[in-house]
Amino acid sequence: MHHWRSRLLAFLIGFGIGLVLFLVVSFGLGLLRSSRQTSTRREATGPQRCSAADGFSSPEEILAALKSEDVLVRREVFRRLFLRPGVATTYYDYERDRDYPERAGHATVTYVNLDEQSPAEAVLTFNRRENPVALVLKREACGWRLVDALGAWLRFEDYPYHGWLEMPETVKRGVHEILLRESTGDATHYARNVRLLKLLDGALVQVAEFSEESIKPAEHYKGADWSDVKQRDVTRCVFLTRSDAEKPKLRLETQAEIVKYSGSPPSNTYWLETDGAWHMARRHWRTRDTTRLRLLNKHTHELVWDEGRKRFIAER
Repeated sequence: MHHWRSRLLAFLIGFGIGLVLFLVVSFGLGLLRSSRQTSTRREATGPQRCSAADGFSSPEEILAALKSEDVLVRREVFRRLFLRPGVATTYYDYERDRDYPERAGHATVTYVNLDEQSPAEAVLTFNRRENPVALVLKREACGWRLVDALGAWLRFEDYPYHGWLEMPETVKRGVHEILLRESTGDATHYARNVRLLKLLDGALVQVAEFSEESIKPAEHYKGADWSDVKQRDVTRCVFLTRSDAEKPKLRLETQAEIVKYSGSPPSNTYWLETDGAWHMARRHWRTRDTTRLRLLNKHTHELVWDEGRKRFIAER
């Protein structure tokens, strides 16, 4: 009996020691795991680490690279701007720029508030291969990031395309939108449309669109000079911000008329920075002298800002 009690006592002592060691080791592992998780959270919430590829140091850096005489410098900045995965742009001809981008002409930087956050955004405009481009840049923790690249299709317009892009205040005083003009045409027709873009949640969103000018052959006109007689519709836009009206509005004043064109188009003389020379070209046929034959109609149409949809809609 005594021998049996000794064995039981030894077993209980060993079991107790093992249980104590198990609890100590488990507690130590728990503390280590908690420490590692805390360290990971601290790293995640600590200062953001930035690399050179995350953004640009300034819009002026981009401007200098676009105008550089070194094609390798231009190729690199075009690659970083337009050829990165996940960058959605409306820049329509970046494939050629990937191989041999030409120097930018008439390049300028404008700082303007495109949303209610600070600091102001930067809009960099330039011409490449006699086509206009606009870069919209926003400053973030890792530098200046490209929001969007805009390229307008302007056929038969006059280089260097003054007025193809404007930045009016349309919804709120002190906050600007981007008004972008695009045009096309042929020997008998011409159309110029306007798109209004607003910076919402870090992206450019179209909030309105309308026709600014339309020219087409006059219907039912049978005169010998029929090729010179056109119907021309011209729309003037007026923005009424919140301080001028109960709700922001876009007023479109349109005039339709029958006109007769005469004479020859005037010449357009311009300087190209890329080759350092003057150039001369005929302007579009719509710039010929006109005589009004008949006023067809005038009408006004208003679009009102819908805060829920974040766009201008037809007023009911």
